[in-house]
Amino acid sequence: MPANVYNFKSYIYGLPLEKFIIIIAGISIIATVFTISLLAALIIGVTYFTIMLILRFDPGNVYLMRKLYFHGSTYEIKFIQNGELYGISGKFAFTALEIENRELYTDSAKNVKILGIARALEKLTCGYTIVSKPEEHENSIYYRTFVLLKANAGNFNSAVDTIRENITAFISGGGVGARLVDDEDTVSSIFPRNVRTFSNYFKKDGFYGSCYDIVDMDYSGDYLYQSIIEKFGFMVELYIDVKPLMRNNLFMKRLIASRKAELSYAKTGHYASLLKKQLSSLEALSRQDKLYNVSIRFSLLSDHPAELRKSSDQFLRVMESTGFKINQFHFFGRDSFDPLAYSSQGKKYMMDAESLSSIFPCGFTAIPESRMQPVGTNIITGKTVYLNLFRGSSYNIAITGETGSGKSYFTEMLLGSLGNSSQVYIIDPLMEYTGDQIVQLGSGEYPDFIMGTTGINHAVKDAIEAITGIPDEKVTIIIENAEKKYGDLLFSNLISEIINYEKRHSITFTSLAGKIFETPVKLSGKRVVFRFDYANSHLRDMFFRLCLTLAVHLAEGSEGNKFIVIDESHLFLKDKKNAEIVDMLARNGRHNMISLITVTQNVDDYYLNNYSESILRNSMNYFIFRQREKIKNKLFLGYNIDPSALAGGSNFDYSECFYSTGTLIRKLKIIGDLGNYK
Repeated sequence: MPANVYNFKSYIYGLPLEKFIIIIAGISIIATVFTISLLAALIIGVTYFTIMLILRFDPGNVYLMRKLYFHGSTYEIKFIQNGELYGISGKFAFTALEIENRELYTDSAKNVKILGIARALEKLTCGYTIVSKPEEHENSIYYRTFVLLKANAGNFNSAVDTIRENITAFISGGGVGARLVDDEDTVSSIFPRNVRTFSNYFKKDGFYGSCYDIVDMDYSGDYLYQSIIEKFGFMVELYIDVKPLMRNNLFMKRLIASRKAELSYAKTGHYASLLKKQLSSLEALSRQDKLYNVSIRFSLLSDHPAELRKSSDQFLRVMESTGFKINQFHFFGRDSFDPLAYSSQGKKYMMDAESLSSIFPCGFTAIPESRMQPVGTNIITGKTVYLNLFRGSSYNIAITGETGSGKSYFTEMLLGSLGNSSQVYIIDPLMEYTGDQIVQLGSGEYPDFIMGTTGINHAVKDAIEAITGIPDEKVTIIIENAEKKYGDLLFSNLISEIINYEKRHSITFTSLAGKIFETPVKLSGKRVVFRFDYANSHLRDMFFRLCLTLAVHLAEGSEGNKFIVIDESHLFLKDKKNAEIVDMLARNGRHNMISLITVTQNVDDYYLNNYSESILRNSMNYFIFRQREKIKNKLFLGYNIDPSALAGGSNFDYSECFYSTGTLIRKLKIIGDLGNYK
């Protein structure tokens, strides 16, 4: 971010030149009057320096001073529908675009986003004001961002043509999502009503407020300040007025020359470092094709003046530590509250398009849509984080973390928060999950179902062959004969036929069948858990393929959203045949509204073979809990993340994880039941 090249003052004896001249002029006047009358000199001296203190030793504030006793206003807006919704307020015609917000501070693609926004801003030829306003939603403060494109309303038709060209240029720029606002009430809400002013604060729309202008910045955090604003917990309005500058090489050369001249006298020290930054910023700005005069103002809002003072102290302390130099503004006039006219009173700041795009307020948390799933609290913003499981190119979730990190508990909470709205099938080798129907495979229970599809028959043949040793072709014959006998063939019917076959051929499968396939269970619950002994890898893989194939078969045949959960999936993914089956589900499940949730101990478990890696690539949402081992793929998710320091888990009432979707990654804190976040 460049230094504010307008925020520069020459110094004499440690005083700004303007202040030095004002003081010398005052002393000269007093000295002259003193020769006539001591009393007159005292009166004139006190009056002169009192006025200068009020003006902060800046004669330019005389213009602002005459508006100090402004007592209120309600802005009259005339709306005109002319293809788009236009408004006329004062001397400006304008229209409003609403900007799509997306958390960008922890987005690995934010640099690309900044360049995209810069390209879109460079296409604009008219002035505009960016307004971010707070809006309460489910006890949290969210922000909506609008861009007011404006032109002089003297010739309305010409103004409309100019604005329309800029609408097309901005939206087609593709740097940021935007939509035209066609609702008069929404546009009107951007303008304040019934404003009253006091000495250092104002009251509007039922809130007390104070204004702060950005004077300079030593800031390189991209969209960090927007996350900080969200973390505050009190309401902050943001106004950024942008006016394109006419290219003036001579003006820039003069500014550069003045800084060089000052630097020749100040070789070292703080003043010299400020001059060097000014000079560096001017040289960089002089190489840009387009420059802008930008005025940035924050308005803090509170229900009570005492709370406003407390919020103001916190705001100043945090923002200044972030790199913002801020001055309070209280020369309130009509223009002070008009979003279209901030440039007349705000502090000017020269910027190029890329610098402006890096503070463009589109990095707030988006207001959550209805029916989105809460998953935890963003540690940076303090906001509840939501996900829409059934949106995008994939509905799958990958959850990783060492034993005791909280991954299984989180998965259980996530599923529990769904209620009975979705069908859930869970493959649970460690017996950690609950459900309204639990099938204890390995303890005699087995799922009963109607056979007939190719996938089911193939899985059944593999299972029977693995347990009994009966060749595949013999099992096929038994199935065909059983289908003729029973019609709609149940798996329990086939087990009976297999046992009879073994008896006829004096094979000892009967005793094993009594343990493995003893009690058929008809599946009817909304949340079905398959439990089985994982110690015997032979039986484990057989049960896994059978249960997964059955779950997919049942899910594909039912309506609504479905979830298939594979806990401790590393036990299965190392087998290529198992991984291939899971990969097929990961790639094709969304066509049947199936969300696959794989839970394992380490991200590297997904790099066991090509199929397991494909499962990871075809997952949309990643939750990475604590794991001691470093992630081998250092740029996993676009960031070099280290989950070893994540806190919580077993013996704690919370857990921490990294949550990523697309290029966005956030650190979450998960406390208690996810239903509490709604």
